[in-house]
Amino acid sequence: MVVDDAHTRINEMRVLRRARHSAEHAFTIVATTWPDRADEVTAALPGAVRLDIDLLERSDMNALVTSLGVTGHRARAAVLDQAAGRPGWAVTLCQLFTTGEGGQVANGAAHLANVERHLRRITETETAVDVLACVAALGGASSETLYALAPLVGEPPARMSGLMERLARHGLVETVHDVWRLQPALRAPLIARWFFTRPANRPWSTLCDAFPTRSRDLVSAAISAARVSVSLDARTAVENWVRALPAPTEWDTGTLSLVSEYARLDREAAQFAVTQARAILAAPRDEPMNATITDRQADAAARQLAQSATQYLLPEAITALLDLAVGDERPRHSTPQHPLRVLDDVAKTIDPDFGTVFEVRGLLLRPVLEWLRTHRSPADWGVATEVLASIFSAETSGTWTDPGSPSTVTLARGVESAENLARLISLWDQVAPVIEETERQDGLNSAPAAVVPLLDLAASWVRLGAGFVPHNSEPSREQKNQGAKGGTRMLASLHHLLQASPGLALRARRMLNAAYARTGDEGSNLPALDIDPDMQSFIGWSRRDATGHQDETAPGSVRTVESLAQRIVALGPTAGVARFIALAEQSELAGDHGGGTWVADHMVPHLTDAAAWHAAATAAGSPPIHRAALSRWLTTSPDMLSAEVLTSALDDPRFRTGVISTVLGRGTDDTAAQLVVAKMRTEDAWLLDSIFLRDEPHEVLHRLLRHPDAVVAGSTAVIFAIGQPHGPSLPDAWRATWCDAVRRTRPEDLPQHDEWRASQLLAHLAEHDPDLLETWYTARLDEMAEQGYFAAPEPHGCDLHLDRLPQSHRYRLTVRCVDLPRIGHSPLVQLVGADRNLAEQLIRDDVVTPDRLLEALAGQRNETLESLGPLLLDHGVPAAHIAADVAWVDSWWGEDSARHQHLIDYFTDLSIRVPALAAVAEAGRAQQEELLRTAERKERAARVQGR
Repeated sequence: MVVDDAHTRINEMRVLRRARHSAEHAFTIVATTWPDRADEVTAALPGAVRLDIDLLERSDMNALVTSLGVTGHRARAAVLDQAAGRPGWAVTLCQLFTTGEGGQVANGAAHLANVERHLRRITETETAVDVLACVAALGGASSETLYALAPLVGEPPARMSGLMERLARHGLVETVHDVWRLQPALRAPLIARWFFTRPANRPWSTLCDAFPTRSRDLVSAAISAARVSVSLDARTAVENWVRALPAPTEWDTGTLSLVSEYARLDREAAQFAVTQARAILAAPRDEPMNATITDRQADAAARQLAQSATQYLLPEAITALLDLAVGDERPRHSTPQHPLRVLDDVAKTIDPDFGTVFEVRGLLLRPVLEWLRTHRSPADWGVATEVLASIFSAETSGTWTDPGSPSTVTLARGVESAENLARLISLWDQVAPVIEETERQDGLNSAPAAVVPLLDLAASWVRLGAGFVPHNSEPSREQKNQGAKGGTRMLASLHHLLQASPGLALRARRMLNAAYARTGDEGSNLPALDIDPDMQSFIGWSRRDATGHQDETAPGSVRTVESLAQRIVALGPTAGVARFIALAEQSELAGDHGGGTWVADHMVPHLTDAAAWHAAATAAGSPPIHRAALSRWLTTSPDMLSAEVLTSALDDPRFRTGVISTVLGRGTDDTAAQLVVAKMRTEDAWLLDSIFLRDEPHEVLHRLLRHPDAVVAGSTAVIFAIGQPHGPSLPDAWRATWCDAVRRTRPEDLPQHDEWRASQLLAHLAEHDPDLLETWYTARLDEMAEQGYFAAPEPHGCDLHLDRLPQSHRYRLTVRCVDLPRIGHSPLVQLVGADRNLAEQLIRDDVVTPDRLLEALAGQRNETLESLGPLLLDHGVPAAHIAADVAWVDSWWGEDSARHQHLIDYFTDLSIRVPALAAVAEAGRAQQEELLRTAERKERAARVQGR
């Protein structure tokens, strides 16, 4: 016999029990009730077995939902979020989807009905629902908030916490950082039903008047109610707040966050948010004092533009993003919020429910072409063509999480269908006139660098036609046909621009050759391109034959590079530098970023008047020629190179790197080298690693070791073959100077590779020169004493070498650091380690107390515990304290419950293996078993929520 809501039928259950005793056939009573009434029902059924039924985990809910025929991404997400682990709710919501009434689920109407029935069933009074609604509207309630809420709802303050605890047993609320919060899926529907459904159960104004300092939380609540319901009252409350806002330039980030929530309501709200965001960005702004200070208001406004462009494709948001993109040189791949990255994601997105939506591309194209009517500078063209390349890309991509398993992420990449590719080619007809126009001086022909994105786009279509796609799948024949057709069409539009620029023409030729290498097709349908042989030689590129051999007479070979170098030199300094710079600019367009270094190197022996070439390169700003001329000058007549010339070049950021590497790279300790070494600064130290590649020491290295800048001296010290197999040997006469440089070295200040070299050196010193390592570590401790606390020194892990030092060294370092407050690991872990003799001496000499020595056991589930544990027990340290320190885990991959089970297994084994530590093992096992139970409860709650 099943008794539903048994807490309301106690007397009926007594009748059933009497009937069961008198009946011929025995039966079992199954009584269902709510958690807070379970004790009462259990008392009415002596001997009954209690079974607590928790919310279902999200994976199980997902299996239920899909079994009912709801498989769409958004539909599953809506059901799973709203049902929140309740299978009955999920079944009801799924039935609405299968009967064509999914709109009621999407707008929250169906969820409202579920929530209301549920709350009225499990709460004993209307007051309980009122409290829940108010807590939901406030976004959470601390103990102080509950006290302030009590008179408003007519409940004694002393009973408020008990009420919340009862509701928590029903799974309706939870505490997060001592704040009661309603389940997220219940919050907005309850607010909409309680405050904004006529007749309202409580006037919204009463809550606003009672909590004036929580206005932002209340506005957010009203917005959430307007989003999940069709309530005019909720929307009116929100619009009243919007109308009362000050000028957008006076908004802080909190207001901007609320406006962002408001903008998600509908297109009209998004339009308002975009207008205000543009006003914020257009207002005059103070320059930040340094690069680390960001303009939070402007950043929030830019995020708003991206949100509205993505959600509603608002033309105003799209053009505002184009404005923001001008001059924004941040890398796209690592900057998701870059305006052009945002538009690229919108153009090529794959929707988990609908796949690719071609219409998005057309909606993006119109505002871009409209923007180009009034934005024609080279920088504007650079932005526009990058967006056009995204709009016309044949590739698509998307990323989304699985609603049933939010930790599972799908990364989708593909190529548009052949049908959509054909539509893209037709859409190109709207772009072609803008690209092909030649009469206007501010056309695309005025910005050759802006042609590169379109050329790369055309090449990607050509590669598709040849059967190449970036994700290694095989396109269909129809897709390849459209790829070839689209590539030909785009290259035809670009042909006049490519032919006008040698660099672009070469870039196109290289791309086409690579694309057709697989098929053997030479692209006979494509317009021919005239390639400048000088350009090929400048960047060292030529077409190899089928066997992979290169013709020595072909452009780009050593012979032709040498010939080009001689011809540039023959032009004389001024004209030669101008020709070199022109070729360098075109080589950038061709995709070569070497700057003509190879050609400049070949020019060096032919520069008969190095001073004149140096002056011409300085005037024109050509670092490669400047370096070549300086190299020749130092070779032929170094005495004629004045200190003023060198100093001037060092003071110019364009030439400083070349001067340092050229002068010092010779290894000659002359006047020029002495001047350069004297003028080196911290930011120059990274050059030393690449300059000194030889194994022979020379006097320039000795001079650098004595440099007053600790970073320069330190970067030099780690170059030597000490602790590493490569580098020059250290002469005995230099060792004192080298040791001084090591002592001054702060590895965290060194260039990255030098910092790694420093870590290798310190490991070497631990065994081969412990005195120097102790001196170095003491210097770091002195710095820590000045800052007032200990933190493990850089490079990371260098303290791991301390346990290899002799005992006397470790004793002295312990004395030096033991009294310093610390952040992070204790140095005692490595300094004392498993050395019981040292530990006893430190205690005996009153250097450390037994309780302080406990720090040496942090996370040490090894011989350190087995050596020091009995000693600490003998000195009265509680076993529970030792167990807690030993159980500390620096890092763990996986669930906390697995970590605690691992520690339980460890302590169980310890009690058998080391009887002297049985008390520690018992304490540790008890601690971990309690922590395991807590972790399992939290993890199950997280699985219910899909985390």
